Amino acid sequence: GPYGKQLVSASMAQGDKLDFAIGKGDDRDARAVSFVMDTAEFPLHVAERYHQFHDGFNLNENYPNSYNNLASKLAEKGKLEKSMCPNGWVGVGVGGL
Repeated sequence: GPYGKQLVSASMAQGDKLDFAIGKGDDRDARAVSFVMDTAEFPLHVAERYHQFHDGFNLNENYPNSYNNLASKLAEKGKLEKSMCPNGWVGVGVGGL
């Protein structure tokens, strides 16, 4: 698509540590792979806040606090859209989000 070259350039400028793959929906997590989705086939749906900017699901796949804290910071600034999904089990998300 039109942004492919920009994605690759941005990755290379950061040391080329990220691969890209065409997302097919329900793709398994893969280390250092960003799945690119066709929004005509997979329209955007805002996720629950507790599902955004969290550590990976694999053992020792921990991201820095600067990444983990982005959801709270963006929410405080009104940058995260409201989700129609409940915020975690019984409306309570991880970390009080």
